[in-house]
Amino acid sequence: MRKLLIFAAIISVSTIACKKKEKAPPTKTELLTQGKWKLSSASAAGGLVDLMSSIKDCQKDNTFTFNTDKTITVDEGATKCNDTAQQTVTDGNWALLNNDAQMSISGEKITVGFGAITGDVVKIEATTFQIKKDTVVSNFQTSAILTFTNVK
Repeated sequence: MRKLLIFAAIISVSTIACKKKEKAPPTKTELLTQGKWKLSSASAAGGLVDLMSSIKDCQKDNTFTFNTDKTITVDEGATKCNDTAQQTVTDGNWALLNNDAQMSISGEKITVGFGAITGDVVKIEATTFQIKKDTVVSNFQTSAILTFTNVK
């Protein structure tokens, strides 16, 4: 009987010791560099002003890949603004700043008229990320929220 108890104790300890460690959740950088992202909404004044209406239709279908080397690859999508433009180009850079509390994005194609974007990170998840940027709309100081959706 004693041998059986010792055997059971060894099996129990072995089972506990062999449990896999839980995988750490992905970092914000890992989330951003997985898949392709599309600007899905841009609004200001608490959502009262739709900034997407100022973006050309040919820009709305662009997708953005945030590369691990901190560059951004842009795919023009099905509708190009210029028929002779390359389908994909590296245009701009990105960086997470201040312990991932802020994000900086540069590049003509991704900022679509907003200029270089440096703003507060509202959220970065596997399917969505948002940046809040202070801006001026119609001579009114406000904050814009840019939402990107992962389209894989």
